[in-house]
Amino acid sequence: MEAKAEAFAEEAIRAVGRRDVAAARIAVAQAYDLDHALAAMVDAVYLACAELEEEGGMSISTWNGLADAVPTETLLAVVESSRP
Repeated sequence: MEAKAEAFAEEAIRAVGRRDVAAARIAVAQAYDLDHALAAMVDAVYLACAELEEEGGMSISTWNGLADAVPTETLLAVVESSRP
C-alpha cells in the first residue's frame, strides 16, 4: 500500500474514533483514490459514519467490521487504539 493511502486510511479511522464523520469520509475517499484495494475499508467507514449520525455512537459489531476490513496490521492497530 502506498504511504499516502495508508496515511489517509489512518486518518479516516482516527476520525471515526473522534466521531468526526466529515473528516472520516474525506480521508477514506482520499485513501481510496490512491488505492482501490481499500474498497472494503471504505464500506466499513461509511457504515460507521452512518451509524454515528443515526445512533450517536458505534456498536461493537461495527468496530469489529472496521477491524476486519482493514488490510494491514498497522491499520488494525489504529482501529484498536481508536476504539472508545
